[in-house]
Amino acid sequence: MRREVRTEVRGRWHNRHVLCNGEAVSRLSVLAASIWLFGIPVRMGGIGSVETERQHRMKGHARYLLHDTVRYMTEEGFDVSVLFGIPDFYNKFGFISCLPDHRISVATRDAERAGRGAGKYTTSPMSKRDCGFVVRLYNEDNRHRPAALVREREHFSGFRKGTDHWINADAFVMRDERRRKVAYAALDDTNTAVKVAEVGAAEPSAHSALLCEFTRMAIERRCGEIELHIPPDHAFARFVQRFGASVHTSYHRMGGGMMRILNQGQLFRKIEPDLQERFERSQLGARPVILSLETDLGTTELHLGGASEADEAHRCRLALGQDELTQLMVGYRTADDVLSGPEVEAEGDLQPLLEALFGRQAPYMWCPDRF
Repeated sequence: MRREVRTEVRGRWHNRHVLCNGEAVSRLSVLAASIWLFGIPVRMGGIGSVETERQHRMKGHARYLLHDTVRYMTEEGFDVSVLFGIPDFYNKFGFISCLPDHRISVATRDAERAGRGAGKYTTSPMSKRDCGFVVRLYNEDNRHRPAALVREREHFSGFRKGTDHWINADAFVMRDERRRKVAYAALDDTNTAVKVAEVGAAEPSAHSALLCEFTRMAIERRCGEIELHIPPDHAFARFVQRFGASVHTSYHRMGGGMMRILNQGQLFRKIEPDLQERFERSQLGARPVILSLETDLGTTELHLGGASEADEAHRCRLALGQDELTQLMVGYRTADDVLSGPEVEAEGDLQPLLEALFGRQAPYMWCPDRF
């Protein structure tokens, strides 16, 4: 059996095919984009559309293609890769669950109370003229949310989908009395439910008006509840809590939103400025530290607080898998949890250091951006 992989680049998409004896048997696509990590855009290869022809399944073609695609993305200079996958498969290629899913439900009868402080706002269907506003507001709101996609105006022409694949989105923009754009929302395009896939507000005063609009839709569609697919730490999520809300978060064991590091040294050179700031803001910043991160991808040293080899810096060493480092880096696992791993080697006072560098983060990629 003779196999080869061919790549066809179309814009931001790298379409890859396995050919077996000249016949295309398996395929996937890599989206060349960026995600936010520590307020810095890092280059991401997003894997999607993985498929093997039915008559060629169970022959190792997809496994062969994914191994080769990890190599390809590494050589192409991507920092990380992200995918949304089935359980117990993509971990074989170094991917680890990192992105939880969230669903917040608010009873329509409770949400009606938001009308008391809504003010005067108007809504209109989102048009291409609104894309610049949405991109600016979205990036301002999400630049410090690990794994949120970096939106670029040239590549954003509206919402491609709602809360899931194959569900179209219906989006609107909200304006205040002076006709200023102050908020936007994207919902599933349906007449039988109110499922919000994304929401953003330039000012907190618009939150009441947004909830009023969702409530109006729910009453019109005879829905007993409003469903928000947004992270619980989001400003609008915190607002709706006062009206009574049910929050459901799913942490996947080995599936869902997954990530892996590709070029470790390159990645940490990019995010090191923010790590330096975190270190200096912490109570640990008075003494320089050299942190050595050792994974199956190599060793990366972080010189924190102006530390150099000649200094009497405190030296710390952490040896772990790149998958464990990925979860720690985005905040999916705590420092305590990672350090308790049976195969993790730790030297130095690492717990407070790792907590200062990586703690208190909420990774998430909004549903309309998923591939």
